[in-house]
Amino acid sequence: SSAEAEYRGVANVVSESCWLCNLLLELHFPLSQATLVYCDNVSAIYLSGNPMQHQRTKHIEMDIHFVREKVGRGQARVLHVPSRHQIADI
Repeated sequence: SSAEAEYRGVANVVSESCWLCNLLLELHFPLSQATLVYCDNVSAIYLSGNPMQHQRTKHIEMDIHFVREKVGRGQARVLHVPSRHQIADI
């Protein structure tokens, strides 16, 4: 589904941002704000913040559900951006 594909994209961005945050922490330059991730798929945004497992999302591998953990801890925020403003889709 498109929600799963978008959610995988969000998971990749959060993974890379965690790596960068850890690198900055090792360089003694910790970030104090959450990483902002923009997504144009409302279902993927809902999946990132909803801790409940639904029937239609049971096939999504558990390894990408760490996004929910990062959002829950306040280390990442997944925000909506309209498709017409999504630079990656140009």
